[in-house]
Amino acid sequence: MNFSQSRRWAAPLLAFALLFIAINNANADEMTGRQILDEVSSRHDRPYETENQTMTLIDNRGNTEERTLRRYAREWDNGLYRYLLVFDQPAGVRGVALLTWQNRGASDDQWIHLPAYGREMKRSADGGKRNYFMGTDFAFEDMTSEDRDKFKYERQPDETAELKNQDGTVVDTIDSYVVDAYPKDKELAAETGYKYRRLYISKDRFYIRRIDFYDRRGRFLKNQYAWDMEQIEGDTWRANTVLMDNAREKHQTLVHIQNRDLSENAVPERMFEQRWVTSGRHLRQ
Repeated sequence: MNFSQSRRWAAPLLAFALLFIAINNANADEMTGRQILDEVSSRHDRPYETENQTMTLIDNRGNTEERTLRRYAREWDNGLYRYLLVFDQPAGVRGVALLTWQNRGASDDQWIHLPAYGREMKRSADGGKRNYFMGTDFAFEDMTSEDRDKFKYERQPDETAELKNQDGTVVDTIDSYVVDAYPKDKELAAETGYKYRRLYISKDRFYIRRIDFYDRRGRFLKNQYAWDMEQIEGDTWRANTVLMDNAREKHQTLVHIQNRDLSENAVPERMFEQRWVTSGRHLRQ
């Protein structure tokens, strides 16, 4: 094909590409809040995943505490997930583990293992899931993905959302779909610490980049920001940096992902049983 022929083809191809983008944008504009969250799930959920993380706790004077931990997730045959979180450092939190099993139509089962209090795992009380986990700004209920059937998703006007780092500097702005998530399950509504969460989903990748949390009385509580994005597989992306900025407590939790593995071998089924933790096999030697 010579240059003149290439020019004749270029204009129709460009017009087709622009039409395709316009149609996709029009379809997205008509999506409900639930449809947007379903698209988020279809793009970014993976059946197996493990991450090595570093976590920094920052108080209102700028003092910091560093931790290292591992996070494991595996999808079960029923389509629900099980999660395990294990702290490795410092010595004061080494071996602490949080095990979560998602349930359909019922509260999730959640157990915590505190080595200083013996070998057994303690079941988290339903109302206790609104409490903060291990001095972080993440509540127990923030530690897993959610069963979308338990929530009502109300779409709000689109916005350009700001993402901020720990010193308040804007690190990115995101053209976003905005969806408010309310618990519609009566049991969940009685347990949660939030009246609702406002989700900012990037239009380009359908990824939740920011969450504003509002307490049970509807008052603003905290922000979660996600940046340093990495495409890990097809349409699947991950944020390598997450900040939970707790305005009420004047405290922050900053998480960096060091590496991740999406293979099935990285998360064998036996890891998600209580006995695997209580036997000490969760400890990294």
